[in-house]
Amino acid sequence: MGLFDTLFGGMEGSAKLTSQEAFAGVLLGASACDGHIADDEVQGLMTALFRMKLYQRFTDKHYSQMFNKLMGVLKKKGVDVLIDACAEALPAELRETAFANACDIVLADGVVEPDEKAFVDNLQQKLAIAGETALEIVQIMVVKNKG
Repeated sequence: MGLFDTLFGGMEGSAKLTSQEAFAGVLLGASACDGHIADDEVQGLMTALFRMKLYQRFTDKHYSQMFNKLMGVLKKKGVDVLIDACAEALPAELRETAFANACDIVLADGVVEPDEKAFVDNLQQKLAIAGETALEIVQIMVVKNKG
């Protein structure tokens, strides 16, 4: 570990994610899991967040700060590290909701790439979503995104 890792790495590691950051981070990971973030994925992500009570008191400044933090983790550490941090911070009652919204984002462009399939499988495990429940969620999201 280098000098700068000691100084700056420690600060990043100690900054635990809030519930809002963890939820948004899962959706951001779903958007970025194939190596790029498409416009329709961003639109789905923002639509999901704007509708939720979890974000009802969020201002533009809150959204900006949250996404700057999440994008920093994504750019520096990658999707897997982002999802690990989000899974650790996400409350149990939001895990299925986050999984469903992430599947919706993955399916938004109508094509599921191998990276996206691997992401969904990994996310299911990280969030401890039962196999039967995960299958039901994916089936519903496929129906939702047809056409």
